[in-house]
Amino acid sequence: MNDIRESTVKDQVLVGVDGSANSARAFEVALAIAKRQGWSLRLVGCYSVTFADHESGLTVSENFRRAMESNSRHPLEAFAEQAKADGVKASFATFDEHAADALVRESASARLAVVGKRGRNRFAGRFLGSVSGALAAHGHCSALVIPEKWETPDPSKIFAPGQDQPGGEHAATEPTELLSESAPPRPRGKGFHNVADQMNFRQEIVVGVDLGEPSRRIALAAARFAEMFGRSLTLVSATPLNADAWYPNPVEHNIDIPSIRSHYTDHLATLVTIVKDRHPELDVHWRFYDGTPAGVLSEATRTASVVAVGTRGHGGFTGLLMGSVSQSVLNRSASPVLVVPTLKNTV
Repeated sequence: MNDIRESTVKDQVLVGVDGSANSARAFEVALAIAKRQGWSLRLVGCYSVTFADHESGLTVSENFRRAMESNSRHPLEAFAEQAKADGVKASFATFDEHAADALVRESASARLAVVGKRGRNRFAGRFLGSVSGALAAHGHCSALVIPEKWETPDPSKIFAPGQDQPGGEHAATEPTELLSESAPPRPRGKGFHNVADQMNFRQEIVVGVDLGEPSRRIALAAARFAEMFGRSLTLVSATPLNADAWYPNPVEHNIDIPSIRSHYTDHLATLVTIVKDRHPELDVHWRFYDGTPAGVLSEATRTASVVAVGTRGHGGFTGLLMGSVSQSVLNRSASPVLVVPTLKNTV
């Protein structure tokens, strides 16, 4: 853990609020986590004022700024009162700047940030959204991104809407095959009826890992989350092994498949041992798939409570900024996604 950040971090959950229904769901989840952990809440709202360049421009701009600030403050005050009524200490602030900048900065002193994937006004954006995307990619703490259509009758339980199709109900499901898995530590519960058993995660916490060093950090962060909500943890790796269509030398690749497979399964088994050493009471097992990491993890959001990914990775999970896999999973997710920062200047 970075010593500089640890010296300034507080036991608090950061949540972005813009008055939309999706940010209200983000608040409910953040409140549930804060209550469970005994942490405080930090509520942030933002607005922006365009300067009016004319004779009365300063007066007009200042009046508009006051109105915008008041409009942003109203939901923050209401949520802060709700939190205090539930026994959770809450503070709030409004900023005259882009919400992404404010949330990334504020995340430096938070244990966890919670934000809706889409909203209105300054939290709006196409697909993932400019604010949630920036926070997930550049935040200093882990970020829990709540999808736009996600709903739960009990916000204290972060359950995925198990029948949803990642990317929409008409989206095509990518071909995947479960090649190996460890024995679950205890009998698994009943799965969703319309999902193949090999992709049925039964409301577990699923974490996507690769062969790189950051996978340890991601797995341990997901383990803390699973322990927090009393969920089992499944570590998932995937790589496309069908070389006929894409590999320059399919024959050579097919010969190497057993070695490739053992690299992943050995790494997964090692991670399970590391997690169990830190969390001996947690149910942990692993799965390895033949398929694209983005396809497997996006499909996992149909039946997992939460899917955890890193900001960057190696091998099949590599990409720019947030990473191609993480970006794809966030865009297509049917369940909340936990994004764990893996850059050197973050925790």
